[in-house]
Amino acid sequence: MATRSHFKLSPSAAALTLLFAAPGWTQTASPSQRLDAVTVTGKAAPVLEADRADVGGLGLTLAKTPQSVTVLGADLLAATASSSLSQAIKLDASLADSYNTTGYIEGLAVRGFLLDQSNNFLRNGLPVSNYAPIALENKERIEVLKGVAGLQSGVSAPGGLVNFVTKTPQLDAFTNASMGADGNGGTKVHLDSNTAWGAVGVRVNLAAEDLHTRFDRADGKREFASLALFAMASPATKLSADLEYHHKKQPSVPGLGLLDANGDGVADTLPASNYSRLNLNNQNWSQPFEAFSANAQFAIAHQVNADWQAHLGLGTQRTVVHDRLAFPDGCSNATNYVYPGLCANGDVDIYDYRSEGEERSTWAWDAKLQGKVAALGVQHRISLGLRGRNARVDLAPKQAYNYVGSTNIDKPVAPPGDGTPLDLNTNSRERSVDASVAMVSDLTSSVQSFVGFRTSQLNRSSERSDGSRAIAFDQTVTTPWAGLSWSPLASTMLYASWGQGAELEAVPNRPTMFINAGQVLPALKSEQTEVGVKWQPSPRVLVSAAAFSIDKPYADDQPTASGMPLRVAGGKTARHRGLELAAVGQLDAQLSLQASLTVIDAKYTAAIDPALVGQWVTNVPKTKASLFADYKIAAVRGLSFNGLLTSDRGKNVTADGSVALPSAWQLDAGLRYQNRLIGKATQWNLNVENLTDRSYWREAPTQYWGGIYLFPSTPRTVRGRVTVEF
Repeated sequence: MATRSHFKLSPSAAALTLLFAAPGWTQTASPSQRLDAVTVTGKAAPVLEADRADVGGLGLTLAKTPQSVTVLGADLLAATASSSLSQAIKLDASLADSYNTTGYIEGLAVRGFLLDQSNNFLRNGLPVSNYAPIALENKERIEVLKGVAGLQSGVSAPGGLVNFVTKTPQLDAFTNASMGADGNGGTKVHLDSNTAWGAVGVRVNLAAEDLHTRFDRADGKREFASLALFAMASPATKLSADLEYHHKKQPSVPGLGLLDANGDGVADTLPASNYSRLNLNNQNWSQPFEAFSANAQFAIAHQVNADWQAHLGLGTQRTVVHDRLAFPDGCSNATNYVYPGLCANGDVDIYDYRSEGEERSTWAWDAKLQGKVAALGVQHRISLGLRGRNARVDLAPKQAYNYVGSTNIDKPVAPPGDGTPLDLNTNSRERSVDASVAMVSDLTSSVQSFVGFRTSQLNRSSERSDGSRAIAFDQTVTTPWAGLSWSPLASTMLYASWGQGAELEAVPNRPTMFINAGQVLPALKSEQTEVGVKWQPSPRVLVSAAAFSIDKPYADDQPTASGMPLRVAGGKTARHRGLELAAVGQLDAQLSLQASLTVIDAKYTAAIDPALVGQWVTNVPKTKASLFADYKIAAVRGLSFNGLLTSDRGKNVTADGSVALPSAWQLDAGLRYQNRLIGKATQWNLNVENLTDRSYWREAPTQYWGGIYLFPSTPRTVRGRVTVEF
């Protein structure tokens, strides 16, 4: 086997390295060209000082917001070497993976609920689709609102709402150039440059990365570019624009299934956890997953007078995905057919799956008017909003999902491929117009009330590629929210809230498994009650606790005479009750901390199948903890180290609880050293993921079509990075 150099730059990476040396990027703006407004300043070290988040929509500080909100800033993501959503979410115990694997689109669960890729994600407050890999190079922070978000977004799954906030032009000109490598042989270069063109602030982020992994034949590449502009059209009017392009091409790595150890046709045994480097998508005919995504957003903010502000945002997004995979799914080699899962000896069927040219486009606009009024002796802060969204999914006429043979997880074989497209696809359209009102009232000096609602007019339609099974319906959904807070001390707030959310579902496009494959279903309402307390012992430390109860209806399968089920809306309901504890901030000049603990009781309270009632929801940990600490060494100027310890227990793999993942923990560690090199501010980072090289099953999601898939922990991975500021 040939030896691969771990630090060899690709042509794209080398090109970006040359850009770093270009003097035009480091031109300093004159004082007359600099911006009059500044957002969050970039940090080289995690200071954990975020005190606000746009995702809540109430315009209050985090310490005074009657909601559970997590903010993961760019400085924290850099300190932990988080380059993907699945790495970032380890920093909060209420967030979890869901079918997150190398080379594929990442999912996210909050409070045990899987977020909807089409309705639970925002970019600078505007709805976007998450059906493409996310680039973090130009993200200033990731904001997560936990719980129902009917007031903030109307239609969205009840777990939470994610808002990606992008980096904006800053007051002072700078250029940060970084180069990194990892122990698998991957390399990356990144440029973050801030300057001004006359009165226009400009910020550019460019990145190129060679992706090398621990898996066989799963290497890839990605390129990224973004441009952010800011200008003051008048002393009261701000204009901004944000453009982004991201391309990623990499084979995706499928999960494994349970083993049918006794040959009865039911997979009910965990395989050994030493398959962390196995890739069954390594066939000679395997094609890489590939995604192209482009975003463009424009915004106008106007200060009407001392009390009122207006904001208008416009955004468009387009993604093109080529989804290809040698997919392990079930086992037909035994006397009793196994699905989902593998035969006792490790045999598994392989399907050649190819869905070429999946196009998804989203248009959105959002208009807001916010201000203060006094009525009946009470001060009120009012927010009025109107939002529109149009989403399309256009797929190729047919996709391929063809059985091509079987392989074995211990002795892989190479079945022939067959990418002939035979299965019809389903296209869909979705339009919505939302109107919202929210009011925060100062009832007394220590008591505040919060009321609001959002009304959403929905139009949804879907049809098969040949025009059959055309379905369309209109629906109006209103989602109210109310809360009350009491601050007995300036540093302490207690609150209680109640709210509703609405979510959409579609039947999986599996025509051999569902009578109504691909059909969109009517919106359903979820409901949440939450009580909590927030304590701010110092200006840079926030301690919080929240107890919640959420009821969410799901689609479920109704048996039919044909033997294939009919998936119907609202067939089952799950109730998630839990407790969240968190402490975030700088304890002193040397020690920063982000700690959280979540305990969840997640069970089904209603279902078409009575046996499901009372069972635990799968892939939801009963207890999860996350502890990140960063400590600056006083004796060595510029040196600090950090650690991230995560643990969880109680994840059920099967609905009846007969199979569960063992308790697991993982320790990540990092070192950072800041000095001056040739007169330039320089930062050196060394991070080790899974320091003790523990091997365990990380998650076991059950997919909408009933398949159960196991994903392993990441083996010990070393990452190094050097950043120079010009």
